[in-house]
Amino acid sequence: MKTLGLIIFLFVSFSSLASDYDAVVDNTLTCSEQMTELLNQYPNTAVVRVKGLVCDSCGIGIRIGLAKVDGVDKSKFTKGVLLDSSNQYVVIANGQSVDFKIIFQKIHDAGYDPMHLCYIEQGNITRVKANKTNS
Repeated sequence: MKTLGLIIFLFVSFSSLASDYDAVVDNTLTCSEQMTELLNQYPNTAVVRVKGLVCDSCGIGIRIGLAKVDGVDKSKFTKGVLLDSSNQYVVIANGQSVDFKIIFQKIHDAGYDPMHLCYIEQGNITRVKANKTNS
């Protein structure tokens, strides 16, 4: 019985490392005016549109998951994450390079649907779409 428990634990552990999301640059659409304002207000961030985020306390799971991601600057906001539930946005403080696939996966793991994110790169706003994969 202990062996079966160990096998299940290892399977869950390793499967959680794989991402169900792909991050694809999609500049065919622009970022909303609100997202652009947030990016200008908070430099060195990424703003994620999160479907279903309707209250800040409901999004605590998002904050907990994202605070564990390498590259998130935990010295800003609350553990590197600012929740804007009135607009369904999550602002993430970038301390260094952040893997957007992991960002999308952590939001999904918290029970929400990441739609896309925007960030400023070399003075231009880049839009990245969250693509759900079938892996």
